Amino acid sequence: MPRPDLDALHDVAAATQRWIQAFNAGQAASLCALYHPEAVLWGTTAPALITTPQGLRQYFESHCAAASPPTISLDAQRVRLFAGMAINTGSYTLHALVEGKRRALPARFSFTYCKAGSDWLIVDHHSSFVPA
Repeated sequence: MPRPDLDALHDVAAATQRWIQAFNAGQAASLCALYHPEAVLWGTTAPALITTPQGLRQYFESHCAAASPPTISLDAQRVRLFAGMAINTGSYTLHALVEGKRRALPARFSFTYCKAGSDWLIVDHHSSFVPA
């Protein structure tokens, strides 16, 4: 029988995969459903900290509405568990249209999750481009 902590590690990694799938599918509502109501987001292209569910929706709807929406491929992740919380830190490649050309832009992320019932919800999300 697997240890509960291994199950939790798997569940958090799966929650991150659901986030990537929703992002790549351009599903803003599905993305927002993965966040706790009190979540905050430092988005890769956000000029300010996003602190409300309405702000999250606006941020993701703007990405999803782009003529050529960006997509993400996960490069690496490291999940750690702490008493009802989990942190997933890693890197990804953002594939986006930049000056008329599709580019692969390396980036990094941190998702902090809290356990809410049987779900792991994002309470803190930071994402930024890797400096040149």
